[in-house]
Amino acid sequence: MRHTTRLLILSVGLLLLSALIAGCGGDDTDSETLPEASTLLEEAIDNLESASSFEMQVGVSGYPVIIAIDGLGLPEETALAFKYASGVFAAPDSLQASVEFSVGDVTAAAELIAIGREQYLQMNLLTGSRWLNQELIAGFSPSSLLSTDTGIPHALRNVSGLTMDGKKDLDGLDVYHLTGKVQATDVNALTFGLINTQTGELDIEIYVLADERQVEQVVLREPLPPQVQDEEPTTWTINIMNYNEPVEISTPVTEEN
Repeated sequence: MRHTTRLLILSVGLLLLSALIAGCGGDDTDSETLPEASTLLEEAIDNLESASSFEMQVGVSGYPVIIAIDGLGLPEETALAFKYASGVFAAPDSLQASVEFSVGDVTAAAELIAIGREQYLQMNLLTGSRWLNQELIAGFSPSSLLSTDTGIPHALRNVSGLTMDGKKDLDGLDVYHLTGKVQATDVNALTFGLINTQTGELDIEIYVLADERQVEQVVLREPLPPQVQDEEPTTWTINIMNYNEPVEISTPVTEEN
């Protein structure tokens, strides 16, 4: 009996020792040394600035984002609510995108090509298959996306209270999660100039690919207008992906040309 007890104690001790050794020598991601937040973000910004092209996806949820488009003959009371945009940017100054928005209860889509200061719009609901030399986003130029004074790099370099929130899984991708605050006036390029809020600070989350050191996603939380209650605040989700892929964007044929 004593012999059996001793063997049992010895076996348990060996198991505990083995577990301790495995714990000390194993691959423990929880104990991984995280990069310094500002250094990581600066590296990701540099990779964005030097990109020859990238894809952007911009989506909103919550309180609606209203677009005003002049020159299409819409009734004054008609409101176009922005929903989603997916497009590709080619340096230095070209963008081609598909834009979804709602007109009342109807969901509509438009194709946008912007080259320099010229914008071209095709919208089945209003233009049929014709391309118009028509401004969809007031004052927008694709080069503003990477402007050092007002673009995405400017916004990300001016995040205050930047904090490393750890390494996470984002839709199957290993990313570092950063959080902070950003001035509303600094995020026009991130939202294609469509953001409602023009003053104060917004909460911002930034997800950086762990291996590539590229900005993968930015999330902005926009407060409700002072006069609005009992609504969900607007959340902007901006994905940036497919860096440096071959892209060719050309001026469409319009009635003007």
